[in-house]
Amino acid sequence: MALIPFTTPPIGVDFDEEAEDQDEFHIDKLATDFTNAEESIRHNVYLESDDEDEERDRSGAARRGCGIVRGDGSMYKRQSFYNGIAFKECVLDYALASGWKCMWKVYAASLQNDSMFWITLYTNKHICVPNGECEMFRVPVIARLFLDKIREEPEYYMPLKMEQTIMEKWKISVTRGQCQAARRKALGWIELEYDTQFERLRDCGAEILEANQGSVVEIDTVKNDAGHDVFKRFYVCFDVLRRTWKKSCRPLIGVDGCFLKEKIKGQLLVALGRDANNAIYPIAWCVVQVENTYNWSWLVNRLKIDLELGDGDGYIMVSDRQKLDHRQLIVIIV
Repeated sequence: MALIPFTTPPIGVDFDEEAEDQDEFHIDKLATDFTNAEESIRHNVYLESDDEDEERDRSGAARRGCGIVRGDGSMYKRQSFYNGIAFKECVLDYALASGWKCMWKVYAASLQNDSMFWITLYTNKHICVPNGECEMFRVPVIARLFLDKIREEPEYYMPLKMEQTIMEKWKISVTRGQCQAARRKALGWIELEYDTQFERLRDCGAEILEANQGSVVEIDTVKNDAGHDVFKRFYVCFDVLRRTWKKSCRPLIGVDGCFLKEKIKGQLLVALGRDANNAIYPIAWCVVQVENTYNWSWLVNRLKIDLELGDGDGYIMVSDRQKLDHRQLIVIIV
């Protein structure tokens, strides 16, 4: 099976499968040159559209994005896609949903005056019997399918579980080695995401301030020996949460912290309240490198300013008060 998105066909030429005599050598060369790059498989960026007709034309994979849940497998002539990645995802969905594995061909084109990809040639004729094999199921594709699941439950989705899931869901046979390689690749992508997200931390803070007027975001960094900025701590207090807490919640603030796992490490410190239904109400949170008196004092002082607590009269702050003595100081700081 060959899937070939190609661009810039001759101006004024219509692609009609009945009238157009394709050069087989040219087609095979395009199929050979076309590769499924790992970066494309990992990053599916689908632009949002205000056109309801275009939105309906988008494939199920484009709407759902990443994860093991796929599209409905529908494919038809003149179907439109926002880019070549969306087209490849639709072809994969079709192969998974139909079970056909024979050497059928589908073509998509992007005209010069149109940024959309369109299926220009598609013949729904198959001569094979599903046999549990699929050439599209390469290691990057398997990693792409299980990326979200491995991110959520890395200890559960081991190679054996991945192999069983593929067989149960799509009746496709893959090797244990393929699943092992796919899991390693997915874990590598997840680890790379941490670095990418940290590079955009200031952008994230700016977006929060732009989308939530009146909120407070503070990002502290320190210089390392090479002169580069290194993360120190990150604080967020949404304005709507702050105003709602002051207006309708009890004058009670609970503070606690927990460890952050995986690659980043550090500590998540949170300030929580109680609403009228006695349910937990988030007020503010911050991420710090280590839980100590200095960082707790910094968080409490930020709360004093943002929540306008003044000298603390009429407010109660509680902590777990376990073995760490510095937590006992929290009540005194306010």
